[in-house]
Amino acid sequence: MQDKISINFGPDKSQILRGLAIIFMICLHNKTIGEFKICVPIFTFLVGYGYAFAKERNLKHAFKRSWHLLSHFWLILLGICLPTAILAGGFHATIADVLPELFGLDSQLNWYSWYVYFYIFAMIVMIPFSRLITRFGLVGTGGLILFCFAGTGLIHLIPNWNDNMWTQALFDCLLCSPTMLIGYWAAENKIAGEIQVNRSFASAIILIALMVLIFFLRGLSYLSYLDFITVPIFCIAFVALFNIITWEPSHRFFIALGKESMNMWFFHALFATTCTAAVFAPLIDWIHPKILLIAAMITVSYLAGKLLTGIYAKLR
Repeated sequence: MQDKISINFGPDKSQILRGLAIIFMICLHNKTIGEFKICVPIFTFLVGYGYAFAKERNLKHAFKRSWHLLSHFWLILLGICLPTAILAGGFHATIADVLPELFGLDSQLNWYSWYVYFYIFAMIVMIPFSRLITRFGLVGTGGLILFCFAGTGLIHLIPNWNDNMWTQALFDCLLCSPTMLIGYWAAENKIAGEIQVNRSFASAIILIALMVLIFFLRGLSYLSYLDFITVPIFCIAFVALFNIITWEPSHRFFIALGKESMNMWFFHALFATTCTAAVFAPLIDWIHPKILLIAAMITVSYLAGKLLTGIYAKLR
């Protein structure tokens, strides 16, 4: 008799998913395979999923969540990136240069900072978008997804749109939004909880096979436009797998990485960004083979994230 369970997609499982996504991201940025690009839509899905549990959905909440991200990012940007770039990278900064950097609109100081402006955008647009999805359900969600894709198409009609930081940022935000919208809809309608899986070895193998299939399909660039379908399936499959797996160390490992994933995202950019890499890259570049180098970068980024979280707590 097999033990059939409903999928529990609570805050711990969200952290586990973030842990997986940050591993994928660090693998991607170490010149591995393009399939690891699935890390970004996983984070995007979780933005929408988490928004469904917000106690308030207004500008006050948007400001609070945006400030939470910005304050952590600025601690890394102004406390590490900027001094390193000036002292060791020959970066000649003016206020006009630094201002766009503060919001990820320019990325000379931190190559992986674009998520900052997307998150601020998300916290603002989800105020009306969440209400439309709550009221009109899947039809409203589909309409908003079409609106976002239409917006990306219209931006292409603007001459040299990708040379302007504002139109480039808007394009990025609209392109990522469908996956975020599905995340909110899935959480609002408790989709994961409606799915039952057998707690068995066979079920675990099926879930892993499904994830592997989606992972490698994501390597086909044109299928990235279907992220709003494939990535939620991947995320729910991974969460279902961790409903089956009861080995506590694996849960603790991914949760630990998930809690520090934001700091790890911004910190590991120091190893690649031109004006900071001269200082940070030699710390690990000597490590071979590449799998050990990636493990070292994950470890260093995690420890730095823990340290920065402690510093941030003292500054609050």
